[in-house]
Amino acid sequence: MKAVSKLAAIVSTLFAIAVLCAPALVAQDTMAASPDKAEAMQKLEMMSSKLQLTPQQKKQIMPILMEEAPKLKALKTNTSLGPLQKAMQMRQIADATDAKLKPILSPTQYQTWEQMRAQERQQMMQKMENH
Repeated sequence: MKAVSKLAAIVSTLFAIAVLCAPALVAQDTMAASPDKAEAMQKLEMMSSKLQLTPQQKKQIMPILMEEAPKLKALKTNTSLGPLQKAMQMRQIADATDAKLKPILSPTQYQTWEQMRAQERQQMMQKMENH
């Protein structure tokens, strides 16, 4: 009988540990399984601080960035395209994203966003020239 109660106590303890650790493991697994989500969230935070996004705007923009992230990732890892082709496709992806962002952002926010994009492109061009 003692062995059964001891076993029950061990199972109970293991169950408690599993219940307490599960949320952390799920969160960790989600981040590992979805680097695109982590990248999109990072981009959203950067946009939020520079554009002063409202909570509603953040909620509307996140799915757009989640859609953009895997496309950019696939493009960056595509070795069959030359730098010019990659730049052109990156521009198409950015333009599609911008078209979806425009109705969400205020005119002032969108103007700032366009300036941010222009800076990104400038930096990308400099990187390409230096390689």
